[in-house]
Amino acid sequence: MKKVCSILFALILCLVMAVPAFAAEAPLLYDGADLLSYGEEQEILRSLEDFTEKYQVEIAIATVNSTEGYVVDRFVELYYDEYGFGIGPNRDGVLLLISMEERDYRILSNGFAADAITMDDIDRISAKIVEELSDGNYADAFEEFIELCEYEVNGEINGFPFDAGTSLLVSVIIGLAAALIVTGIMAAQLRSVKRRTEAGEYTAPGSMNVTHSSDLFLYRTVSRRHRPQQSSGSRSGGGGGRNVGGGKF
Repeated sequence: MKKVCSILFALILCLVMAVPAFAAEAPLLYDGADLLSYGEEQEILRSLEDFTEKYQVEIAIATVNSTEGYVVDRFVELYYDEYGFGIGPNRDGVLLLISMEERDYRILSNGFAADAITMDDIDRISAKIVEELSDGNYADAFEEFIELCEYEVNGEINGFPFDAGTSLLVSVIIGLAAALIVTGIMAAQLRSVKRRTEAGEYTAPGSMNVTHSSDLFLYRTVSRRHRPQQSSGSRSGGGGGRNVGGGKF
């Protein structure tokens, strides 16, 4: 039965890509490559549904045997767009795609999810799940993917939890700044004489006869103005962007 569903799904996918105007619905979890047991599918699907309902950011996972000749980056975007993933006007959502043909994986974040899950975040998530994917622990990799996405999305909405390392560094910097201010004030109070621009007060009258004088060039001051450089690229944000990243496993 699962193989029949896979064939039907592949046919639908071919039709969708052949006619871009046609949009079909796809489940949050599609295991076309048959990587999960029935029990694993049900558990992961519940996690995806809970995440989507809680944050109103649609999260989906799809596994396929091949990308049907498409470049994997293009395939994951077509899959997301043609099957209408995403919630709201900016189609907020995140998708993990696994292609077994070349052992590729891609993570796509869109809309608000693109702000929450940036390219740097995708790299970090990838580093966490790639070992599980390589070892064939697909259910564990998918559950970890969901947890990591939740951390980023929840952090974007509610703020990230206390970071002891960062807070300690900030405290040390503040302490050093305060110490410099205090020692600076104390040093200023130790000065008993005013600064003099001439040395006349430090010589006895008639004790110094100048026989020769000359001007020496010691240094010069050069002012430079920074020339702004043109940016080589741009990425849209504010809930309307898209990030795609991943690699092989």
